[in-house]
Amino acid sequence: MSADKREQILRGIPASPGIAIGIVHRMVYDEPEVLPRKLAPSEIPQELGRFDRSIEETRHAIERSRDRALDVAGVAVGKIFDAHLLILADEVFLDQVRGRITREQFDAEYIIFDSFAQMIEVISRSQGEVFRERATDLRDVRTRLLRFLRGDGDIIPDHPTHQVILVAEDLSPTQALNLDRELVHGIATDVGGLTSHTAILARSMDIPTIVGIGDVSGKVQDGDSIIINGNSGKVILHPTPDSQVEYEEKRERYRGFQRLLEDIKFQPAVTLDGREIKLWGNIELPREAESVHAHGGTGVGLFRSEFLFLTRETTPTEDEQFEVYDKAAEIMAPHPVVIRTFDLGGDKYHAGINIRDEKNPFLGYRAIRVSLSRRDLFKVQLRAILRASARGNVRVMFPFVSGFEELRESLAVLQEAKQELNQRKLAHDPNMLVGIMVEIPSAAIIADRLAEECDFFSIGTNDLVQYTVATDRANEQVAAYYRSYHPGVLRLIEMTVKAGAKHGVHVGICGELGGSPAAAPLLVGLGLEELSMTASMIPEIKKIIRSMTYEECKRIARKALKMDTSQEVQSFLRGELKKRFADLPIWFS
Repeated sequence: MSADKREQILRGIPASPGIAIGIVHRMVYDEPEVLPRKLAPSEIPQELGRFDRSIEETRHAIERSRDRALDVAGVAVGKIFDAHLLILADEVFLDQVRGRITREQFDAEYIIFDSFAQMIEVISRSQGEVFRERATDLRDVRTRLLRFLRGDGDIIPDHPTHQVILVAEDLSPTQALNLDRELVHGIATDVGGLTSHTAILARSMDIPTIVGIGDVSGKVQDGDSIIINGNSGKVILHPTPDSQVEYEEKRERYRGFQRLLEDIKFQPAVTLDGREIKLWGNIELPREAESVHAHGGTGVGLFRSEFLFLTRETTPTEDEQFEVYDKAAEIMAPHPVVIRTFDLGGDKYHAGINIRDEKNPFLGYRAIRVSLSRRDLFKVQLRAILRASARGNVRVMFPFVSGFEELRESLAVLQEAKQELNQRKLAHDPNMLVGIMVEIPSAAIIADRLAEECDFFSIGTNDLVQYTVATDRANEQVAAYYRSYHPGVLRLIEMTVKAGAKHGVHVGICGELGGSPAAAPLLVGLGLEELSMTASMIPEIKKIIRSMTYEECKRIARKALKMDTSQEVQSFLRGELKKRFADLPIWFS
């Protein structure tokens, strides 16, 4: 065996779970070579026409990708292609390209390639995942434009034609969306993080994936053997026969665990001593409620309604919104659907709402603050939700409430919406349950008071952690300070749960912590009644809950609350989990 074919262990970020064993197919990013071609003055009008046609053809192709992405992978993936459409909608940039073709008298391919290259170079100087993804978006749009200019259409070259594990520096969104799940058993890339395009698409297609490995694509050739463990982030190049056998056994254990989950997924989430925990799903599209059902969920704990505003240029009408909310309620019936009013601002913008650039957008004009300043839009949404409540088990939830001011003002707008529906003689549930997201520390601290004026709390841990430990969760430079198990965060959760229990207010959780296996015993022990999460995690969390007693969970919670650091809590929880659940996928290294 040659030295470069000896077994090598690499590590990356586990982005989509599962174990894949197979042979490598290296996928090279397809950037066409472009050489400048000088035009005669008489050719310029024709060239401008060719450029405009390619813009239209590319726009239609991206719209088809967006529609397909929405259909097979959900809103998060659809947004990737919405961002691509925005690039083509930038008339200032398009006019600059037209101007360069006219002035410099070079062909459209060269001017497009060069103009995009200048933008990519500027963005690439910036650090961080967001800027890297933006550069990937620009390359993807440029490549599609060049293909249409050359008459090649929207064909994606270099896709595998047999069963493989795909290895690449990175995948463009278009490449990833067009992967054949039957042929691609795993993905390994040099770059990327948990929120990268490749990671999001791979999870949506249930393909075991590891990203951010470093130079894996430079270490392999087509046909090399490879093992990837999407549960742990471990990559084995050129595995020995012993490693091959070891991981085939692990793959069988993993599959066995998945079969076990199949057997229990429609059983209730009840601890061994009889405490039932409601396991609900987080969704962005009505049809995602079907996935909640399919994974054994008994409700939707968070329906992110802002997708209605982010996937179109115009503001949705009351009837359009009603149809969407009604559809989700119909699919989930008789179980509840909690609709969060639009959470715009921060990093989510809609063309119909003027949100200016802010130095600290996540501390600025967002969520309920936008709603209360745009009562016209807010009331339209509330009327649509109320109308859906007449036909299904619908509840409404206000995001980003910091205290009574926003809560009472929101309740007043809700009351006006009810009165308007009464005047129009349109049916609605006058007693529809109303709740708030507890995601700002001030709301948790006065939860005992807020509980007097609402029906339920849902703890949004992603933001609650961010604001409690004063760490921007999107900033890679301070990622180490983002601590979900910080003692301060745990105490705020405990305070909220106790306040809810005292006033008979239902308390759930809808942040990422709710779908964490390690956190499940802690959250149950703290007294949470409902955990809402990505639908695919429901069976695994259910398995944990059904295997423990409530008393055990309370003991774990009491012990965790006495610890000094996030790291101590995390290590303790993982240790407790490992003692009881040796077959959980997270232990397969």
